[in-house]
Amino acid sequence: MSPRLSRTALVIASGLALALAFPKFDFNLLAWVAFVPFFYATDGEPLWRLLGWAWLQGLVAFLGSLYWIPIPLHNFADVPMSLAIIPMFLLAGIMAAYTAIALSAGEFVARRLRISPVVTLPIAWAALELIRTHFPIGFPWNLLGYAAYKNIELIQFAEITGVYGISALIMFFNAVVYQVAFRRASYRVQTASLTALTAIMLLLFGFGAWRIANVRNMPTDGSFKVAMVQGNIPQSLKWDPNFLPQSFKVYETETAKAVERGADLVVWPEAAAAFLFQPDHSYPPEDAIDREYRDTLLQLARNTGKPILFGAPALATNNPNGGFYNRAYLVSGSGQIEGWYDKMILVPFGEYVPGREVFGYIVNRVVQGFGDMIPGTHQTIFEVDGAKLGVLICYESIFPDLTRREVKDGADVLVNITNDAWYGESSAPYQALAMAAMRSAETKVPMIRAANTGISAIISPTGAITFPTPLFKRGTEIENVGWRPVRTVYTVVGDLFSQICLVLTIAGLAMGWLRPRPEPVADEPPVMPRAAISGNGRR
Repeated sequence: MSPRLSRTALVIASGLALALAFPKFDFNLLAWVAFVPFFYATDGEPLWRLLGWAWLQGLVAFLGSLYWIPIPLHNFADVPMSLAIIPMFLLAGIMAAYTAIALSAGEFVARRLRISPVVTLPIAWAALELIRTHFPIGFPWNLLGYAAYKNIELIQFAEITGVYGISALIMFFNAVVYQVAFRRASYRVQTASLTALTAIMLLLFGFGAWRIANVRNMPTDGSFKVAMVQGNIPQSLKWDPNFLPQSFKVYETETAKAVERGADLVVWPEAAAAFLFQPDHSYPPEDAIDREYRDTLLQLARNTGKPILFGAPALATNNPNGGFYNRAYLVSGSGQIEGWYDKMILVPFGEYVPGREVFGYIVNRVVQGFGDMIPGTHQTIFEVDGAKLGVLICYESIFPDLTRREVKDGADVLVNITNDAWYGESSAPYQALAMAAMRSAETKVPMIRAANTGISAIISPTGAITFPTPLFKRGTEIENVGWRPVRTVYTVVGDLFSQICLVLTIAGLAMGWLRPRPEPVADEPPVMPRAAISGNGRR
């Protein structure tokens, strides 16, 4: 096999290993060594080639974890599969650019400033993940740290660094493993790196075990019984007006049963009320049926005497251009609307179209039937039985800072209402749940997750997923939720760790650019000497 084919195979294997580390494959341990084949294949390559190899690794990894993107476009927007895969490749290609920049930036700084890559790569990786969370449209899906979501003891330090710290740790682990396994540094550097890694891992596991016990033994400020109604309404029927009586009856019946079983709060998923629900009785004449369902829902709350938190679309009557909100309402047991929250971070190309005027007819065609939504402008804290609730709608739960700000504003319990019916039995619902779990680990606040077709669950303050429901099964899970007077370092300081990483990366790049060093020659080995790969093996 030629050297180029060998490198290509190793880079692709690295990307596949990383994809398999995330749900629903869940071979989590692969994340800790997934980059080792990549490091071996690109060892000593010129930076411009390393950039290309890194992009290929990222492309394979994201294609393997975002393969579900064509499903909603094909099944619900009538886009032929041959065209539906195009957005998947485009998004994976864009996400791969972050991988390429992170790995290349870390290696550039290492070479120019003569710093070990075990230092520069984790810092650059965390910095680029922070950028990916916010720019250009924000899509922090499957950040590297999420691969560790099942390692409950290990992820507890996310309450200091956020998920970005876990990502940096995994990259550090990969770099040290490669450096030590293939002796790509002096004995002194290898020893120091391995010693540091061992000490850090022991410290973090020790801290995690202590923190979990500490949280569990901490007295609660209060508790209530919550019912998560999983209506399991097929997406193909959800917005069919002829199916509305049947779907509403499902939630009506499940709610009544839940209250009989002692629920203090009933939570319906995102847009479970598949009709326009307005804060008042002001409806256009053509929406008279929606007004009747509104009245019926309020009467349901009065009949049960318990509050209902639910999702519903709402007309943007305060917007001169019209439009809709993706909204969460809280209705009291007396049938009064206590308040509402409008989703602030919308799904690009699902709930709105970035640059619609640029993409024109093609984009309009793809998103036909979804409709453009209007983002909310502020967060809302609800109150139920002494608990302050912060609501996250759908994929808002993958944004660390949004959740952190909600907790900082006083939320004792997080509520994530979502509808993952779009994605069938693919990895998407499992990935979304794993990412939501990290929000509780970061803030030490429990989360109630109610999903239309699953996976509904209670997430403990440590990030442990408890009482998960099966996909595509109708029913109601009732569990006790308690909250504690905890405010973490991450809740207070936010993304300080990743921001420091970003500053250090920019500073390193600037210093490396201003003080360039010549590329190593054959008789002057670099920090990571080049791996010459041939059909006869490494030589």
